Amino acid sequence: MGIFDFLKRGNPSPPVPQVDNDGPSAHYALAHIALRKTALDDPLRCLAILDSPQAKSFIAAILESVSRLIERPAEFSAQMIEVHPVNVNNYPCVIVEMPEPSESGQAHFAALVVLVNSKNGLPPNSQQLRARYFTLEKGLSHDGQSRTVFAEWDRSTHMNYGDGPEPTIEAFVGRIETLFK
Repeated sequence: MGIFDFLKRGNPSPPVPQVDNDGPSAHYALAHIALRKTALDDPLRCLAILDSPQAKSFIAAILESVSRLIERPAEFSAQMIEVHPVNVNNYPCVIVEMPEPSESGQAHFAALVVLVNSKNGLPPNSQQLRARYFTLEKGLSHDGQSRTVFAEWDRSTHMNYGDGPEPTIEAFVGRIETLFK
C-alpha cells in the first residue's frame, strides 16, 4: 500500500471527519494523515528535511500528492505553511504551522518530536528510533464556542487529550512538554 492509498478506499483508517461526501479536506489530510505517516515512518529524515531549506518544496510535494488523491485542489499553498524547529525538553522537534483552520478537526499546528537526546547520540539501529506526533486542532465546545483540542497520533490511533491551549507555538510546545515530565 502506498503512502496515500487509504484516502482512496471507501472506509479510510484512521477515521476522518466528513464535512460532506467529498471526504477529507487537503488541510485535514496533510496534517493528520500525510505528514503524520511521513513523520512516523522515518522521523529522523522528516525532521532533517523540515529543518532545512528544502522544507517548503517537501511540503509542496506532499500537498500536491494529497490534492491529487482527494481529487480536488488544496485551499492553500505550501508557501502559507511555516516550520519552526524547537526543542521539547532535550528532544528535537519541528512544529508545522498550518494555515488558519476553517473547519472543526483541522489543525492549527502539527509537531514531530524525535525521541533522541542529542547528548546520547543516535541509536545503532534507526529502526529503534521512536517519535511522537501531536496536533492542536480547531474544535467547538458543546455550546458552539471555539476551542482547541490537543491530540496525539501514532500510526493508527488518534488520542484526544481534551481542551488544548491557545493556538500559539509557545503554548503548544508548553502543552507537549507536560507529557515529557
